[in-house]
Amino acid sequence: MAQLKPGMAVYVNVRNPGHSSLSLPIDAVLRDRKSATVWIAMGHNRFKSQMVDVGVENSDRIEIKSGLNDGNVIVKTGAYLPSSEYIFIKGANPMSGLKM
Repeated sequence: MAQLKPGMAVYVNVRNPGHSSLSLPIDAVLRDRKSATVWIAMGHNRFKSQMVDVGVENSDRIEIKSGLNDGNVIVKTGAYLPSSEYIFIKGANPMSGLKM
């Protein structure tokens, strides 16, 4: 067994069978200092930006505490692309001025 030394980082995954939550790949959630958003597929190449409340995360997943509904289809990789296109076309962030 390896011995820990002062200053070494330790990463622990805690599994709690009494608690379940929705989580998404890290790349699906766009974050800035004020908010976290995901892109929801609306059908026929249409997408909607949705603010979400996030919780704990690990190296590849992030907990979604609120903001999504059953049946939402989320852009899970490349979420920055619809956001970049929206900003290019509209000239503004789709979530600017909104608060969660």
